[in-house]
Amino acid sequence: MSTPLTPGTGDTGGQQPTSEPRGGQTSAEAAGSIRDRLRSPGPQSSGGDTRGSELTGADFQNTDSRQQLRDSGRDEGQHSEHHAPEPAELDQPRGNEPLDPAQARRSERKVASLFLLSVLGVVGFFGVFWFWPFTFGVEEGNPYYTPLLGLTMMIALFGIGAGAVVWAKELMVDEEAVQERHPFGSPADERTATVAAIQQGFQDSGLPRRKLLRNSLLLGAGSLAALPVPLLFTLGPYAHKERALEKTAWKKGVRLIRQNGTPVKMGDLQIGAVESVFPDVPRGTKIADSPALLIRMRPEVLTPLPGRDDWAVDGHIVYSSVCTHLGCPVKLYEQQTHNLLCPCHQSTFDAAEGALVKFGPASRPLPQLAISVDQDGYFIAQGDFNEPVGPSYWERKP
Repeated sequence: MSTPLTPGTGDTGGQQPTSEPRGGQTSAEAAGSIRDRLRSPGPQSSGGDTRGSELTGADFQNTDSRQQLRDSGRDEGQHSEHHAPEPAELDQPRGNEPLDPAQARRSERKVASLFLLSVLGVVGFFGVFWFWPFTFGVEEGNPYYTPLLGLTMMIALFGIGAGAVVWAKELMVDEEAVQERHPFGSPADERTATVAAIQQGFQDSGLPRRKLLRNSLLLGAGSLAALPVPLLFTLGPYAHKERALEKTAWKKGVRLIRQNGTPVKMGDLQIGAVESVFPDVPRGTKIADSPALLIRMRPEVLTPLPGRDDWAVDGHIVYSSVCTHLGCPVKLYEQQTHNLLCPCHQSTFDAAEGALVKFGPASRPLPQLAISVDQDGYFIAQGDFNEPVGPSYWERKP
């Protein structure tokens, strides 16, 4: 028969058995504090190690974790209840002292002048939009029309914005409000305080008593609101723009010129060479839809599309250099394959066969320009491109 082991005797694996708690104490409490056990090691230390701990009483801080849990539970219970935050505390005005009447009048006139500048900008926008001589798509059109529209619109927006900034910096009270915020809806007393603060801010802005500011603000803001009104009824010179997009500056008998303005003559290009050409009209090198690419290849290589047998001259052929995908310049030519490459999205066109699409996102061939030679040996256009150039647009007919 085996003899039952008693506490403190027998093989316990180097551990003392745990006794039942007495007097509400746990086994850890009965063994003493951690500080005492670390400083005075008992026989539980393995290998008979009796070295003392260097930890002193001054280095160790006793904490009651149960008490902390109880305290944290009370804190969570307190935070779970929604209490209205304290009303916002407004600091004393800083920076700008109250203005004397003369300074206030000067600032008021400054703000009103900026608001009236906005009115002038709106009037100028209307004047340029309706009365400035400009026709969309005409080569001789005024190049300052669109910049003037942008300038007058900028003046209108600047007047209102700058006036509001000067008003706030020179005529309104400079305050800081600090308030604890909560993620949920504010209680009734806080909403009441907010309404009162807004009303007080309205009074501090000076609108009720400064008639010049109020009237000029209403006039400037009202005129600014009218700025887009013309665009709701008409596009002015931009109306029916599809008629202008259908044609370019190329016309019958117009010479092909280089960027420097010199005309291109028969024999100027060697086989395999390319030349960027423009129409010989006023500002022809500046018109965005008219650039073209003159290519010379061996005549036997060309495979003209039906109806285009006389559009090329002795291996010289011209295509629009505006890509039919997104309008990037098609300027890269490969002599061996006769491919035209758009560098933006790699659309590839076969220059030897009507600039048909061989690869890439472009869905239409490059428009071709029929050319001939005048009596002086210079290349001239037989007319405009065979179809609208560049990307497709909404009004374009298939």
